[in-house]
Amino acid sequence: MINKKTLALTTVSLLCLGCSAVANTEQNLAQTHVDKAYALAGDTFMRTTAELQCSTDNRAMAFFKDKTVPPATKIFDNLYYVGVTPVGAYALQTSDGIILIDALNNTQEAQEVIESGMLSVGLDPADIKTIIVTHGHGDHYGGAKYLAEKYQASVMMSELDWDMATNPAPRPARPGMPAPNWSTAPDKDLVATDGQEVTLGDTTVKIVFTPGHTPGTLSLIFPVTENGARHTAALWGGTGIPKDKGLAQAYVNSAKKFAKLAKDMNVDVALSNHAFVDDSLRRMAELRANPDKANPFIIGQQMVQDYTQVIAECASAAVARMPTE
Repeated sequence: MINKKTLALTTVSLLCLGCSAVANTEQNLAQTHVDKAYALAGDTFMRTTAELQCSTDNRAMAFFKDKTVPPATKIFDNLYYVGVTPVGAYALQTSDGIILIDALNNTQEAQEVIESGMLSVGLDPADIKTIIVTHGHGDHYGGAKYLAEKYQASVMMSELDWDMATNPAPRPARPGMPAPNWSTAPDKDLVATDGQEVTLGDTTVKIVFTPGHTPGTLSLIFPVTENGARHTAALWGGTGIPKDKGLAQAYVNSAKKFAKLAKDMNVDVALSNHAFVDDSLRRMAELRANPDKANPFIIGQQMVQDYTQVIAECASAAVARMPTE
């Protein structure tokens, strides 16, 4: 006769076997997504994306500690990088002023990196008319208040991320990471909506709602020119897969949505607001050293699709690793 204690131990053992099987299945599924990401990336710049996005060891933290300020860089005839190593900002020049995409961490960086960088490449910061903030983390909005007030520029963010930025929750310390040095968010201004087109002069930026990294992340599609030839760029606005399973799944869905729009709009340039994630820092250095060679940011429509799929596969791996609720 099996006593109650034996029966209980047997039941627990069977349940644990079931847990182990589920865990193995989830791990195998995660690895399948990781393998797909690496296969798509190959030996291109996307391998850096796969290594950072698919990893589980927080290796991106090393970049956030890097205080290096790369030279302001003309990437296209009308697009300039004016960011730091950990986080980017872009000046998009139009016939009627400048659209600034993101504003770094704080007032000091707005002065010493954005303003100084723009001046070094022949741009006048006083021409900034609109600041589009991709999401409500302070490393993207930190310099916006100073710039908006100094140059009477409008600031745009999604409704959800305006709420996040203007009512910030306490940010827990992360081991090995410096404390964030973010300036106060700008006063609430323009609210961006999904599919909205923001036009300044001869340039129109399409706003794409891509929640996941934050509840109201915005990604952008806009025209750029290379020696007068038109190309279309897509900037992924929410780099970093969240730990919450629902948001992580939203991240996957957003990447797929963005890929479809990129295909429909013939996008052949992919950008990130964290330039270390897609090896853009190296590519910008290459562009500065060899300005007459082929622009390494013009990658073609298929590679843009591959890049967005790498993002989706890494996020899918993260979802697969998370316990089922």
